[in-house]
Amino acid sequence: MAQLKVLIVGGGIGGPSLAYWLSRIGANITLIERSPRMRASGQQVDLRAQGIPMMKKMGIEAAVREVTVRESGTQFIDRNGQTKAFFPANQSGSGKQSITSEYEIMRGDLVKILYSLTENRKNVQHLFDTTVASFTQDDESDPNGKVHVEFQDGRKEDFDLVVGADGTGSRTRRMMLGPDAPDPRHPMGGWIGYFSVASKPEDSDRGTFCLLPGTHLSRTIGTRKDCPELTRVLMLMRGKDASLEAAYKSGRLAELKTAWADIYQDGGWECERFTEALRHAPEADDLYCTPVVEVRLPKGSWSKGRVVLIGDAAHSSTADGFGTTWGMIGSYVLAGEIASLYGKGGQYSTAAVVEGLRNYEKNEWFTEWFESILTPRSKLGISIMHTFAAVAAYLRLDQRIGFDSKTSKWLLPEYPELEREQT
Repeated sequence: MAQLKVLIVGGGIGGPSLAYWLSRIGANITLIERSPRMRASGQQVDLRAQGIPMMKKMGIEAAVREVTVRESGTQFIDRNGQTKAFFPANQSGSGKQSITSEYEIMRGDLVKILYSLTENRKNVQHLFDTTVASFTQDDESDPNGKVHVEFQDGRKEDFDLVVGADGTGSRTRRMMLGPDAPDPRHPMGGWIGYFSVASKPEDSDRGTFCLLPGTHLSRTIGTRKDCPELTRVLMLMRGKDASLEAAYKSGRLAELKTAWADIYQDGGWECERFTEALRHAPEADDLYCTPVVEVRLPKGSWSKGRVVLIGDAAHSSTADGFGTTWGMIGSYVLAGEIASLYGKGGQYSTAAVVEGLRNYEKNEWFTEWFESILTPRSKLGISIMHTFAAVAAYLRLDQRIGFDSKTSKWLLPEYPELEREQT
C-alpha cells in the first residue's frame, strides 16, 4: 500500500491510540505534542464497557494490569468520616464494572503504554514542543488533494490527513471550523480540581467521596490512592465563585490554590488538612482544575475535508468518566474506516480519506452519554442522597452505570485491514 501521510496533533490518549492503528497499515505518521516532553501525568482514569475489549485488541491488557490502581471500591461518607454507602470493585475479571473499574490506572501510566506501541516503529515520528500555526487544504473534489500545514517554527509540510486529538480546548478544531464558528464548549455550571497531598496511614484505599453542605455552592471532596506516599484529592464544585473564576483566568497557581482552599476550608471531614496542604505543601503544586464543560458539535462536523477530530476535541463531558474509553474506541473506528477504503481496488487517493472520515462519524459507536453528578447543597439533600446511595449499594445498582441500552449492545467492528499488519 502506498504510504498515507498523517499528522496527529495531541499526545494524550486518542493521539497515540490512532498512531498505533494507522501504523499497522503502513501509514507514515507524525505525532506532535505541544509540551516539551511526553505528558505522562494526570489523575486516575479507567477503562469501561467496550473500552475493555478495545484494550485487549490492542494487546496491552497485561501492561495495564501491571500498573492498575488497587482500589477496593468506592464509598460515600458523611462529614464525620462515617461510611454511608460502599460499592465494592468487581475484581472477578468478568461481569459488569462497579463505580471503581477493574481497570483503574493513572493517566500517565496509560499514556506511557500507548506511546510504547509506536516508539520503535520506523513509520511513526514523535515530536515534542511542536504546534501547528495554521493549515489550508485543497478542495474535497481533488482526489490527490493535501492539507498544507505550517508549524510554529515556520516549517511547512503537506499531509494526506490531519487529526486533532488536542483536547476540549482544541486549537485544531478552531482552525478547522473557521474563525466565525461558535465555540462548541458549553459550560455545565461547575468546576473540577485535582491535587496531591502527603498520605497518612489511615487514608483509605477506597475511592472516598464526601458531600458538603453550603449556602450558594454544591461541593464534593474525595480521595483516591494509587501509591503509598501520596493521596489524591478531587474537588467537584457546582455554582459560581468569582474568586475561582478570576484565579483561573489569571493562570497563577498560587491564586488558584488559595481560591480552592477558601471554598473548602469549612467543609468538615479532612477539609482542614487538605486546604492547609493546598496553601502550603509542595505536593499540592500539581493542582489541575478546569470548568466542567461539554463539547457539542453539530452532527456532521467532526471532520471537514481531510481534517478530523477525535477524543475530547470532538466530544467531551469533563466529568462523565468515559473520556478514556471514547478516545481509544474512536481512534480504532477512524483508523478502520480509512483502512477499509484506502487502497481499495488499487486506488490510493485522498478521496478515500474523505469518505472514511464521513463513515467514522456515521458509525453508531458514540452516544452523548452524560448524567449530572448529584451534588446537593442542603443537609437534607445530602441525607437523601446518602439514603439513595445506601439503597443503590444494597441492590448493586452501581453495576448498571454505563452506556445507554442502544450503545451497550454495540460491539467493536472488525476491520481485517487492521489485523493484517504491514511492515
